[in-house]
Amino acid sequence: MKTIALSFASSALVLGASLSALAAAPAAQPAPMIDGKDRPILLQRMVVIATPLPN
Repeated sequence: MKTIALSFASSALVLGASLSALAAAPAAQPAPMIDGKDRPILLQRMVVIATPLPN
């Protein structure tokens, strides 16, 4: 029973530490915009994932 209580307490401690690290991360800032000819241009990085096409 003592082992279960210690295991539960250590798990809660690790979870609390990981959640506090996420909370301390800087907030995402909105991407800057510049004026284009006919519409605004959003300057932001994008992640693109490529998958191979079947033969």
